[in-house]
Amino acid sequence: MTPAPLRLLLPLAALLVLGAARAQTPANCPLANVVDADSYGLLTIEQWSEADQDNASYHWAECRAAKLQASLAGMPQLRARMATLRGQFREMRDLESELAGIRAGGGTLYAHAIPRSFAPLEEQLASLAALARSSLGARTGGQYARTVQDARQNNAEYIRTLRAYKPGPNETYGLYDPKEWTRMVNRYETLSRAIMLTLGSRGDAATALGYSILVNQVFPAKEE
Repeated sequence: MTPAPLRLLLPLAALLVLGAARAQTPANCPLANVVDADSYGLLTIEQWSEADQDNASYHWAECRAAKLQASLAGMPQLRARMATLRGQFREMRDLESELAGIRAGGGTLYAHAIPRSFAPLEEQLASLAALARSSLGARTGGQYARTVQDARQNNAEYIRTLRAYKPGPNETYGLYDPKEWTRMVNRYETLSRAIMLTLGSRGDAATALGYSILVNQVFPAKEE
């Protein structure tokens, strides 16, 4: 199931999309656990639709998340940390989509992006957990340290850009509410800080990968 904080923040359009997705074919976890996300969609969608694609992406991610959590049963601290990071990253992807949708004046594109972002995120989390359990993850190097530093700067600039946004004179969509916008950006910053606190600042491979996930935004902070 989607974590409660995410559901509370999901825009109405996204809730409708996810609701429609879950009403489609139920998850086939035995299949999802042995094939990639694209193959899962190919093998489970009988007649393609946007809702079915959302459904396939969401269910693949949920199955893989359950598989990863089960594999970490003997490492309760890492298991809890990965579950927390998953919820935080998913909520960030939701906020990125919702904020982009407000700037664009709405559109189902932004709602569909939320469940479809979960599959690549789950792949990254599996890699992060694998590194955290391996001596490879503890290897340090200048490249890893630069990745962490660059990601911190990227995240700070992303938030600054969001805070600076004001609708232009020709943007009369009516979705922008300054108080709600500030609330969402504040929440995004809070999530960012919590994730960075969990990841730490060590310049090793595992930390570098965690920071790369942080800045793997689904939408930019401003229109190109």
